[in-house]
Amino acid sequence: MVALPSLDAVETAAHEAELGGVELRLVHAFGWPSLHVPPGGPPRNPAAAGVPELLDGTLAAAERRARDVAPRVEIARDATVGEPVTALETASRTASLVMVGSRGLSAFGSLLLGSTSAHLAAHGRCPVLAVRGRRAPDGFVLLAVDNAPASEEAVRFAFAEVSLNGGELVALHACRSGSPDSCDRPIHPS
Repeated sequence: MVALPSLDAVETAAHEAELGGVELRLVHAFGWPSLHVPPGGPPRNPAAAGVPELLDGTLAAAERRARDVAPRVEIARDATVGEPVTALETASRTASLVMVGSRGLSAFGSLLLGSTSAHLAAHGRCPVLAVRGRRAPDGFVLLAVDNAPASEEAVRFAFAEVSLNGGELVALHACRSGSPDSCDRPIHPS
């Protein structure tokens, strides 16, 4: 069964792929400790434990949701054994954008980025979009940057996103306290 936050991310990703005219790649990774193995199969034998069927069902549900949103988008499916954060970080090396869903485990937890989102934001090789709920047609893009060189790419991405989807851009510029030149650069698209 595919978690609802993951399907919300799939919808948003399909919409973005359609707007950008690019392929949508659905990635499903799992590690044995976090995987619920159906009864009847030994835990070290994925084929006997029904894991291939579980993976195929998960990816098929995600593909159906993507096709509901963007029926003409080309879709690739990739299932791998390993920790999801590692698989997504690897995928970020060739992706133009990585999207992840939010679990929303608690009211406080929903205020923070999840561990996967936070890791990808710090270590991913492309922009990362953490999807929280369904796409709001009149939503805004929040751009949060500091003065790191990677911020310039985030600025370009945010302006392009607003250009493609319409809406409003809200910018947040963070700087370290006690560092006088950490806030002296303007935010603008290059």
